[in-house]
Amino acid sequence: MSVISEENVRGGSVFKDISADDEDWQPTEIESLCMNCYQNGTTRLLLTRIPFFKEIIVSSFSCGHCGGSNTEIQSAGRIQDQGVCYSLKVKTKQDLNREVVKADSATTRIPELDFEIPPFTQKGSLSTIEGLLDRAVAGLEQDQPIYCTITLQ
Repeated sequence: MSVISEENVRGGSVFKDISADDEDWQPTEIESLCMNCYQNGTTRLLLTRIPFFKEIIVSSFSCGHCGGSNTEIQSAGRIQDQGVCYSLKVKTKQDLNREVVKADSATTRIPELDFEIPPFTQKGSLSTIEGLLDRAVAGLEQDQPIYCTITLQ
């Protein structure tokens, strides 16, 4: 069941399955305020359905004035009563390139490193395993003092 009804809206379904062959399905563009420079930028919204996953809203913001950008994936359906657990064993560097759709309510764990990304600490995203780790590292480094030693010779 969707938060947004799947009934016809202006003659078509609100959500469409992702397909590389469908050239007519374009994102909706709206003008919105940039939180970096307070000028107007562009937000693109795409309502879609990922097969065997759920309905999502993909949003992308870009500012032509300051170059600021932001991407996000939000669930458009209700949170299921029971979750699903996916496991991946990373054995090679190529395994880090595996694409994942991570909901904002998901928990990511790496038991070998005693590392966990709790739910609701990152936005939902379409990324790779490496991208999830990079985002977690950036979050941990945020607002940390930077110390450097300069040696004169």
